[in-house]
Amino acid sequence: MNMRLGKVLAVALLGLGCGFAAQAQVGIYGLFSATGFTGVQCYSVAPTPCSNGSRGGTNVAGVVSGGGTGSVNPTGLSGGVYYDFKSIGPVRLGVDLRGGNNHANKSAVSSAGGDNITGGSYFLGGVRGSIHTPISWLRPYAQVSAGYAHSDATEPIVAGTVAAPNPPRAYDNFLQYEGFVGADIHVLPIVDLRAIELGIGNMSRIGSGSGTSSVGVRSIGVGVVLRLP
Repeated sequence: MNMRLGKVLAVALLGLGCGFAAQAQVGIYGLFSATGFTGVQCYSVAPTPCSNGSRGGTNVAGVVSGGGTGSVNPTGLSGGVYYDFKSIGPVRLGVDLRGGNNHANKSAVSSAGGDNITGGSYFLGGVRGSIHTPISWLRPYAQVSAGYAHSDATEPIVAGTVAAPNPPRAYDNFLQYEGFVGADIHVLPIVDLRAIELGIGNMSRIGSGSGTSSVGVRSIGVGVVLRLP
């Protein structure tokens, strides 16, 4: 009896393991994204507004107060990996890890510009869910991610000297959280086109720094997904 029970349990566990493996799906993806940083304190005073037309207001002893806010839209590349491991009805649940960097030739805090004058990087982890649809080649998904961002988007641009006309910008550390929705289109046996991904979230500064401590984040991206068997 015990041997029979052991065999039954072994077969059941093997079946569960095979079912779990059949449901699991790993994907590696690369994206090109445009990101919008909004609500950034503008340091430019009249008559030179920030890139979106805002002015910093009153400048007393180098301190700007009472002004508007600026925005900037850096672009960049990112990559990540997801692991879908469990199905609940038409929804497949998983986890996602991603990282990337972005840059812009304009600033949110000043009317100044220059090569990569605004930039940053980020690393996010989160949970995701993709949905089986009646359209076999379409797979929409949604996810919530959080992690670390490193950016100079909120820091003022410091005037240089003759010897060093372009001093390095200070970078701040942020807690970034963002929600994403998107759709993957099946084009080849192991290749999907990420037709669109939209994101909305926020960056909250960690520790001391200058200017804005909370920045709105918006993103839109497209890319390619390699699905591993």
